[in-house]
Amino acid sequence: MKKFFTVLGGMGTLATESYVRILDQRTPTHRDQDYLDYLVVNHATVPDRTSWILDHSKPSPAKALVEDIKQQSLLHPEFFVLICNTAHYSYDELQAATKIPILNMLQETVNEIKRLKPDAKRVGLLGTDGTMKSGIYDSYIKNAGYEEVKATPEIQEMTEDLIYHDIKEKGHSDGKKYHELVRKMIEEEHCDIVILGCTELSYAEEMDPETKYPVADSQSIIVDRTLERALKIRNGEK
Repeated sequence: MKKFFTVLGGMGTLATESYVRILDQRTPTHRDQDYLDYLVVNHATVPDRTSWILDHSKPSPAKALVEDIKQQSLLHPEFFVLICNTAHYSYDELQAATKIPILNMLQETVNEIKRLKPDAKRVGLLGTDGTMKSGIYDSYIKNAGYEEVKATPEIQEMTEDLIYHDIKEKGHSDGKKYHELVRKMIEEEHCDIVILGCTELSYAEEMDPETKYPVADSQSIIVDRTLERALKIRNGEK
């Protein structure tokens, strides 16, 4: 197989399935051969990213991901897609492990805000404790000229409960809880738009009726960037 890309997934599996499902739905097709060529590495046993960020004595997800990247690089994919916001904590280390480009979900998400909400000034962020406490989105948001608004302790506790208890543990989303998180960020914290900085939140956005509030859905955005890049490669464009 030539002109394919590799998806680094499994963090978690339901979110990876969501990415693939949305990607296939958005791909313009009339026959089997119109779909994109790609490999999905559903490495579900990658150690938890947040646990390691908060305590480096715990098993490193970066080590497992570097091994995946080195293995997959032998197959010469055109590019990689890393389907986990929190794993971007190690983005520089992962990119250093290969000459093949890895799409940067965080950068692409912040870039898209200009189109989604041109007048945005206050950008809210929802994500795991690891994403919040590591500040991995901070420089992207600041460099784009926005004021970053992180979840309050109450909202963060609700976010973690949705991500880990409902989706990762029980395997389903709680629509009411998800919509309340976004509502609080927009109405109570006065955000102009909210970044869904965890692919489990993107899964919640897909599974339940879409929120009426403006969100920058990191997974939906990286799907679009994947599709654009893959179609250009297929058509022989640079």
